[in-house]
Amino acid sequence: MDPDRRPFGALADSVRRARIARSLSQRGLSRALGMSDGYVGHLESGRFRPTVESLKGLASVLDFSYGQLAVDAGYISPEEFENPIDESKLARLNEVNDLTDQEWASVKDFVQYVRSRRGEGA
Repeated sequence: MDPDRRPFGALADSVRRARIARSLSQRGLSRALGMSDGYVGHLESGRFRPTVESLKGLASVLDFSYGQLAVDAGYISPEEFENPIDESKLARLNEVNDLTDQEWASVKDFVQYVRSRRGEGA
């Protein structure tokens, strides 16, 4: 099939292989996920990207790497999967996760200002 018609072909193929390895039918996997009977068939067509919640369900039911499914679905890059964020950077993100968009824009402006001043007075 033309790759343009299967933009999520890698994901579809990963799900199909994992499903078959666990001797699950498409209908059986759909039901285990709490989805319509045809959901997995549609997913395995490779033409749509499931939600993050659906990927979590697939990973759990298929005992498959959520990270790899997220890469195959295009939610994260292979580099992000291979090099996850370290604890210190994650702590920094958690410190600002409640900012509004306007507040975040102000923070970015301030960061740009601080970077522009690095070479002065040294």
